[in-house]
Amino acid sequence: MRCLSCRRFSATLVCPKCRELYLRPYPRIRRLDTGLEVLSFYAYDEIEPFLLTKHLPHGWFVYRILAREAFSVLEKAQEGLAAIPVDDDASGGYSHTALLARELKRYGYRPRFASLRARNRVSYAGQPLAFRLANPRDFLYEGPKKIRAVLIDDIVTSGLTLQEAQGALLRAGVTVHSAIVLADADR
Repeated sequence: MRCLSCRRFSATLVCPKCRELYLRPYPRIRRLDTGLEVLSFYAYDEIEPFLLTKHLPHGWFVYRILAREAFSVLEKAQEGLAAIPVDDDASGGYSHTALLARELKRYGYRPRFASLRARNRVSYAGQPLAFRLANPRDFLYEGPKKIRAVLIDDIVTSGLTLQEAQGALLRAGVTVHSAIVLADADR
């Protein structure tokens, strides 16, 4: 097969040279208006072609590579910290947020799949902030109460989705420690 980035022959979808050049993680923390700290590993524009594969047949493999590269700099999670993927609906074949939460299991996080779902299925892709404000996700949390958790998503842009998810979890009695995303559009 060929590397998705450089198009050279490779045993994996992203060759070792391109992983070193483009997928070396640089962790940063961004604080949202609600005080939620969001840990990201890449600037969105640096890895955009990789992120856009999430709706393609090979996206599962690409996201697994992204997760392994990004999370390689993490330390073990605090005892008992759950990883709650944001809207891990797998109707498109797989859930990229569930895949990220599963990869965090290696670092001591406990994934809580299918517990935080959006009741509003509208897509925010390419939409302006006004559209996002007018069409909230309306999250419903149906998981265990009185746990400590981190939110998991692939991208943070305005932060509205993560803040709305945080609010739903807080109302359900979940303590939200922070959020972990692959890329931040604001970096």
